[in-house]
Amino acid sequence: MKHQRTMRVISAKKIMPLFFAALAAPAAQAGGIMLWQIGTPTLGTASAGWAAMPEDAATAFTNPAGTVWRDKTDVRGAAQMLYGDIEFTDDGLSNVPGNDGGNPVGWFPGAGGFAAGKITDDIGWGFAMAGNFGLGLDYHDDWQGRRFVQNVDLIGMSLIPSLSWQVNDCLSVGLGLNAMAAYFSFQSAPRAGLIDDDAYMRFKDLEDGYGGNLGIIYRPVPSTTFGITYTSKVKLEFTDLLTLRNFGPLLEPAVERLNGKRTHIDINVPATVTASLQQELTDSTTLYVNLAWQDWSEYAGVTLALDNPAQTSVKVDRGYQDTGAFAVGIRHEFSQGMLGGWYLSTGVALESGMTDESNLTADTVTNKSWTLGLGAGTELCPGLTMDVGYNYGSLGDIPIDQQRGAPFYPRLEGTYEDSVLHFIGGSVQFEF
Repeated sequence: MKHQRTMRVISAKKIMPLFFAALAAPAAQAGGIMLWQIGTPTLGTASAGWAAMPEDAATAFTNPAGTVWRDKTDVRGAAQMLYGDIEFTDDGLSNVPGNDGGNPVGWFPGAGGFAAGKITDDIGWGFAMAGNFGLGLDYHDDWQGRRFVQNVDLIGMSLIPSLSWQVNDCLSVGLGLNAMAAYFSFQSAPRAGLIDDDAYMRFKDLEDGYGGNLGIIYRPVPSTTFGITYTSKVKLEFTDLLTLRNFGPLLEPAVERLNGKRTHIDINVPATVTASLQQELTDSTTLYVNLAWQDWSEYAGVTLALDNPAQTSVKVDRGYQDTGAFAVGIRHEFSQGMLGGWYLSTGVALESGMTDESNLTADTVTNKSWTLGLGAGTELCPGLTMDVGYNYGSLGDIPIDQQRGAPFYPRLEGTYEDSVLHFIGGSVQFEF
């Protein structure tokens, strides 16, 4: 049974960003909590070539320097579905009675739109609307980890206008503004006090933040394309009236200080650097490679807690580490036979984890991962292409031993066994 969520009136200014954020948001985490899957042809190469595909309109999102590398205007629409299979198994040392929480991820939709064109021979423009940052977990009521989290959503969607400049025949640079709308909601059931009953804690807010994207495309010969892109940190400053209910006398001093008070939660979307290669091996076969870094040490986490009468804040900072990723993929175009006019692609990606067992929390279930990508595409008619792709992402077994101290010492100890993410998506690109 899904936990019901209270509603509040949101101004018209905030309704539209929340609607689009819901369409574009990821719902589970591999490596960090920033996904490579946005429904575009990079699904087929497991993200390889991310920053070195200027011919794709999605370069407006992945590398703004690529928008000038075209003669006409390209528009791509993308959609995908994510299914996450991430379920907790108690290993026997958890000390809060309850169920296993079910599958807190399940199905989740995503969508994006991308456009790129030229203003003059040397100046390009781009616009992207997509989201690849965030998490969403909704556990069953009365699960064993409810002292730590019942449900949590951190959903980010970016609008990115950009400009690019072709410096010469083989080099371009690009700059984009990342205007991000983000929704954060956290709910848990802390222990009420001396009596082992459930209290209620809730925080939610919708805010915006801003950052920059910088990219370079270098194509020394027509068959070789290098791309590098940097995305800056985006600071999100959430503010809400914290809701606390059903706490007993022991925690009354903290409840009086915090309940209904304006509470500030700052969350940083990390900076990233991605370097990519697109190399034509033959007229019909192309190799793609990625190297990437993400600054998760700047990300403090989304954990909120109240279990001590002396508390003056509910925010709990977590220690995370930077992540690295590597991907390699290949695409082959068929000119004859039953696959004539189609291309097939595949790729493999590896990504390190932002945390280890000592820091893992039930509100941010993440791990190192490997991903297999499969894709296909064809030209439906002149100026209209279609692509489809699938990703299988394995996070393996994710052990957790989350504890808090006096006076109640709640503990969640076990394993998220055989955790897997499935992505299936497709897109169409129009040329005008």
